Amino acid sequence: MSLNWQFEWAPCDLCGADSWETLFIGHDRRHRLPGEFGVAKCLYCGHLQTNPRPSRETLPAFYPETYFLSSMRCDQVRRTLRDSLFLKWAAKQTFAKSVFLTLGSLRFHRFVPKWLKVEKGLFLDVGCGVGWLCALAKEVGWRALGVDISLPACKIASQTWGVSVLCSDGLPLPFKADSFHLVTLRHVLEHFPSPRYALSEVYRVLKNNGWVAIEVPNAGSLGRQIYGPLWHSWDLPRHLHHFTPETLERLMKQVGFQKVRTVSAKHKPFMLASRWFSRNPSIGRFMGAVFGLPLWLVLPLLIARKQGEVLRAWGCKVG
Repeated sequence: MSLNWQFEWAPCDLCGADSWETLFIGHDRRHRLPGEFGVAKCLYCGHLQTNPRPSRETLPAFYPETYFLSSMRCDQVRRTLRDSLFLKWAAKQTFAKSVFLTLGSLRFHRFVPKWLKVEKGLFLDVGCGVGWLCALAKEVGWRALGVDISLPACKIASQTWGVSVLCSDGLPLPFKADSFHLVTLRHVLEHFPSPRYALSEVYRVLKNNGWVAIEVPNAGSLGRQIYGPLWHSWDLPRHLHHFTPETLERLMKQVGFQKVRTVSAKHKPFMLASRWFSRNPSIGRFMGAVFGLPLWLVLPLLIARKQGEVLRAWGCKVG
């Protein structure tokens, strides 16, 4: 371990307490950088955090260039090109218009469901990556803006989709209060040292009756319960916080959001975690299929108990 790297214990971001039960000690399994990091449970409110964790000065070292390159997957671009084509077809013709519109907006409305009934105005995607969500938002009538820490990702978002993107590496958000009708955070909140502060900034820049949409790994998932320390979504030490449906809802309400609703998605813990069986892609796919088959038998139970691999949450800033 580098002598210049510093690690710290942080208080609970939900309740401020500093009493922890360490569940396990893990390592950086993704990039194999040195260091030991614990996943600890707050003894007062039950929130899970990475403790000890890299200090703010040390944390950037755990985001090597390969991390951002792996997050800019080509399949995201291909799917968005396909969806954009469907939406353009729907705008230009009457034949099968509703079919093309549904197909093209399906990925967008999984995350931004129609029941939000939010006015289509300014849309902000925090941690936009290659900008595919901004691209789809534009196609369905939003004025979209993205923010991301990765300059290569911002360039792809701007050059591929023509969306406005700001390369920024921190908080506070560089926008005026009461600016946006909708703010989205996909697999971003768990990376912030203080999700409470991040959501407070989101709350500030939202207009009254605006909505936030959040997606994070589900630390209450069946996959996490089965695989324990080997669960792939711990992603230590980059994921500093690990949310369950209860703790995510509690945090959103503490910040001030109302009409909070959470659901779980991606009910494939066996398939997603099959990478631990083998690094050979063919064997991994085979093992994923074999171990994934029983999941479909318990799918209704997973939906009811919010035990899918991913949590999606929505909250409104009521004016």
